[in-house]
Amino acid sequence: MQLEARASSDKTSQEARRSARRELFVSPHFWMICIFNIAFLAYLWGINGWLPGYLIKGKGIHLEHAGWLSSMPFIAMLLGEIIGAWLSDRVDRRAAACFISLAGAGIGLAAVMHFTTPLPVIAAMSFSTFMWGTGAPNIFALLAKATHPRVSATAGGIFNGLGNFAGALSPAVMGALIAFTHSMDSGLIFLAVMAAVGCALLLPLLRRY
Repeated sequence: MQLEARASSDKTSQEARRSARRELFVSPHFWMICIFNIAFLAYLWGINGWLPGYLIKGKGIHLEHAGWLSSMPFIAMLLGEIIGAWLSDRVDRRAAACFISLAGAGIGLAAVMHFTTPLPVIAAMSFSTFMWGTGAPNIFALLAKATHPRVSATAGGIFNGLGNFAGALSPAVMGALIAFTHSMDSGLIFLAVMAAVGCALLLPLLRRY
């Protein structure tokens, strides 16, 4: 009797997982979050790959200063992650936190392109990375909030796989744009456009999550 009950329970559990998986694959909210994550990680990979080169070639910052200056935005990013996690747990508005984060990052990049002297450039870039950091803890919480616990591993695998694959292409796309336009700013414009697309995708989710 116990074996029959266990077999019946396992079968019910498998059917529930299959049903949850089908719901996941046809959920527009899940795919919106995945595409947002692509834009989100494109920013991270792009900044990691091009920030020192942008400061030296795009803004004329001397090589001996570029090292410590380029570390400031990443320190700001870390602070943003800590503060963003604390604030979001208190408010529990994950989609809004992610939206504000990427919008702020994009605005910061737009400001960077308008400055020419080192300190304003670094301040604007640090603001941009700080804002990105505030969203980093929330993107995973948003995914968990929008998907069924039974398929959390499947959702996380697709989410991370697509995001990291597309994000890894970001430095290559930026390099191609810079080579084609002969302007370092074109790389930042690409990241700002990606940020705008990501924010637009989250608009339908702001009230729900």
